[in-house]
Amino acid sequence: MLQNYIRVAWRNLTRNKVWAFTNVTGLSIGLAAVMLILLYISDEISFDRFQANGPQLYRLVHDSRDETGKEGGGGTTGGPMATAFLQSIPEISAACRIKGTDMQLVRKGNEILPEYPTYADTSFFSMFSFPLIAGNPQLALSRENNVVLTEDYARKYFNSTDVVGRTLEINDHGKFETFTVSAVAANTPRNSSIRFNMLLPMNRIMHPQWTQGWMTFFLNTFFMLKPGADPAAVAKKMNAIFAEHIPGQFQEYAKKHPNVYFRYNIQPFEKMHLDSRYNATQGLNKWSNANYSYILGGIALFILLIACINFVNLTLARSLRRCKEIGIRKVAGGTRRQLIAQFLGESLFLNGLSFLIALALVRLCLPLFSQLAAKELSVSYLFTNRTLALFILLLLVNSFLSGFYPALVLSGFNPVKTLYGKFRLTGKNRLGKSLIVLQFTIAIFLIVATLVMQQQFRFMLGKDPGFRVSGILNLSLPDGDEAKIHAFQAELAKYPVIRQSAVQSIGFNNYNSAAMEINRREIPGVSFYKMDAQSLSLLQIPLVTGRGFSGMPADSANCLINESMASASGLKDPIGRRVKWDNQEFTVIGIVRDFHMESMHGKIGPCMINQDPHWAYGNMTVLIDNNHQAEAVEAIRAGFKTIYPLSYFDSGFLQDMLAEGYDGDRRWMTIVAIAAVLAIALSCLGLFGLATLSIEQRIKEIGIRRVLGADVISITRLLSQDFVRLVIIAFVIAAPVAWYFGNKWLEDFAYRIHLSPFLLLIVGAATTAVAFLTVGLRAAHAATTNPSNNLRSE
Repeated sequence: MLQNYIRVAWRNLTRNKVWAFTNVTGLSIGLAAVMLILLYISDEISFDRFQANGPQLYRLVHDSRDETGKEGGGGTTGGPMATAFLQSIPEISAACRIKGTDMQLVRKGNEILPEYPTYADTSFFSMFSFPLIAGNPQLALSRENNVVLTEDYARKYFNSTDVVGRTLEINDHGKFETFTVSAVAANTPRNSSIRFNMLLPMNRIMHPQWTQGWMTFFLNTFFMLKPGADPAAVAKKMNAIFAEHIPGQFQEYAKKHPNVYFRYNIQPFEKMHLDSRYNATQGLNKWSNANYSYILGGIALFILLIACINFVNLTLARSLRRCKEIGIRKVAGGTRRQLIAQFLGESLFLNGLSFLIALALVRLCLPLFSQLAAKELSVSYLFTNRTLALFILLLLVNSFLSGFYPALVLSGFNPVKTLYGKFRLTGKNRLGKSLIVLQFTIAIFLIVATLVMQQQFRFMLGKDPGFRVSGILNLSLPDGDEAKIHAFQAELAKYPVIRQSAVQSIGFNNYNSAAMEINRREIPGVSFYKMDAQSLSLLQIPLVTGRGFSGMPADSANCLINESMASASGLKDPIGRRVKWDNQEFTVIGIVRDFHMESMHGKIGPCMINQDPHWAYGNMTVLIDNNHQAEAVEAIRAGFKTIYPLSYFDSGFLQDMLAEGYDGDRRWMTIVAIAAVLAIALSCLGLFGLATLSIEQRIKEIGIRRVLGADVISITRLLSQDFVRLVIIAFVIAAPVAWYFGNKWLEDFAYRIHLSPFLLLIVGAATTAVAFLTVGLRAAHAATTNPSNNLRSE
């Protein structure tokens, strides 16, 4: 019996190639999209689940609220918390601090390579499940000049993993030192929040001022609680200890501002990856946002629903061609249960075929999808036991969902009517039409979302940041030695293609912030930078009033502020007033126009620029001739190597660096755009199936109209108008929903576009045109068929 069902299913496929191709293609594309999204969600959920001590591991985090009432949080902490809490709170069994670093240099023969080592305490390998291939986990980080390498890095530097006891030269904090390889660790899993290639002992950087700094934030602190410990009770004890150690200055400040608070909490380690409340820096993978998984999960569910709807509509559309087969089976004694089993079997066969094609599509598209999702997904992930079980479940569920309704309808055919050719699918098919409306509603919503994201993205990239961007190369300086900096600038001045250079304390993709006081008014969250006298002219940051830096030593006691800080001060003329910060005072000598130092998601805040001699210059901007970019970059590289022969040339164009801040927005815009294209394509496929069903039932009516003189255009219009009306209804539903959520999404941007009703009308018109073309082509084909063929049976 089963063999007979498979044979019949195969014959139906081969005899109806267009129908088979349309059905299988729709299912394959839908299943492939769902599989890719399931891989993404599965990877997100799997983060850090391999840790043996996972349920007992927690990360120290903090929550805060400033004077303006703005609440925030952070994942970085200071140096003393690990030891103090471990010693004073009995529920804590172990503690470990982890800190990422800026770029360090490693010498490999005559080659200097840039690396980013991670610092960790000696408890690292006992708390976390990172197995060692060689070496003692208790002693791996016990000495200051020990280094632990992963397998890949052991091969990178020694072409072997048998390297314990061998030495490596690392430029740690300004000079090359010899480090001994104490252990080799297995490569960190791709789904680990803690990633490292090179581990150094934490005690190398635990200077006295850092081990006592209760209000410093530069590393991550992790704790392992004893089984049965109450995390809330532990957090309460932490805050009691913290209150005993915080500086009196902070306590006085808190008394003046009763709405301000700062308290510690502990975050479950296994939830860290999807908890976007706290930053993930200093040696940790960037956190993800659980909302992304929800959004992609919703898209997957929708695409699967569309694929099932299309299968239903296309199967019913072909059912009229199988009436006699069903009638004969019933007359021959076939029961309804057998017919349902047959059609569900055919559904499973079609879904299985589509499933195999979908797997091929997933393999083909996985590299692109991994790039879009910023993941390290591999084809091998498709064939894990967990993933295969998930896909098989998906296959069975989809086969049932897409096959049950057609099986129920087809098995209920009256055998007498089917054999006499008088059977019709009665009713107004409200279900099919409602599903078409649903399909196009969500498709229109996704198209509007794509266009809104695209316009906002272009707006952000095109908006003037308030300083010159074009033709500026940004590079990191190895150290703050001003004699070397002047020598480097002198080297650059020799080249005509280099027009000007200037130095700053930090780069333009970073910023520092602190609370400052002016006019006896405290201003929170002030960004501050050190810039030399040439920076304003090179970057074309205009002065609103006052003067800029002269380059004279006396200016080290002066500062510039931006328009936002001047406004926050409440002063009509802040020139000559004093800015107090961190036991220092600066005199305001000028006000500069507001400029963006971070992405346009946030509003420009108050900013102070100074020439504090206690700060070192760590960044250089170079204005080059845009017509000779390659020549200029090589000249800068040559000058850099002359002054800093043992340092790595780390540079990038400022325009590209600023654009990188919107990489996440760009990726999600692309993902939503692809989803919109799939949605509209699959929706049109469903519309095609419903139109085919309608035309099949009206085929004799079409023949009679043609015989009575109706032309092709009038028949096409008659057959298409009902379906175009469905799309218009979908647009009426989708437009206000898209308008609301589009504006809601744009609220996250301080500088944004304004939605135009014209955009919605364009989307509506374009979608209606595509729908009309889809139905019109099928209707025109039916209208041009010889009417005698349609009326022959009468």
